[in-house]
Amino acid sequence: MRRAVEHVAARALVAAVAAGVAVVASTIAGRATVASPHHMTKPDGSLDMQTCATCHTPDMGLVMGSRLDTCTLCHVEATHSGSAEHLRVTPELVAQAMTGRPKNAVDMPLTEKGGIWCGTCHFYHDPKVLSEAWQPQGWIPPSSGVSGAVRDSLAARWSRLASAHGESGTVASFATEGTLQLRLPVSDGSLCLQCHAAMGGSGR
Repeated sequence: MRRAVEHVAARALVAAVAAGVAVVASTIAGRATVASPHHMTKPDGSLDMQTCATCHTPDMGLVMGSRLDTCTLCHVEATHSGSAEHLRVTPELVAQAMTGRPKNAVDMPLTEKGGIWCGTCHFYHDPKVLSEAWQPQGWIPPSSGVSGAVRDSLAARWSRLASAHGESGTVASFATEGTLQLRLPVSDGSLCLQCHAAMGGSGR
């Protein structure tokens, strides 16, 4: 019974976090309106080596030395709801959360020190270049239930902040398309439960 309750709690956490995934600017990872270095092929299907240089040195090291610092050349740490909080989790807690994951579980790479970074949950290479299959379709949390309540509360909070500073108009916008560059789906909680299932004492 306790395991079931904790599993439901984990699913609720997934829904709440996912509701704010789209409090971003007008672009979605993998669907930007400008050229993205995550799309690494030319129209003829050949590799576009210029895109590699966005993140990599000539010897294929990382231009900023670390994984997270390379990502934040373009992306802010608070790209979506919960991202900044995940980046602050200590390596010790990350190891604890991942304890019990099956040996054949999906690869979730960590930082050089064992922490979480963007690539822990997201793919960053073009699936046409590496055998990393993006999700077949994006997912946006429903506007009802827990996710809808979180979305409404965020919009109200932003409006109050804007009003306090003498600003008006639309201050909160939410994505209309979900990212495809995820290691597992978020619609059923599969991705989030890779770590958050530890709430129930299991990594599965």
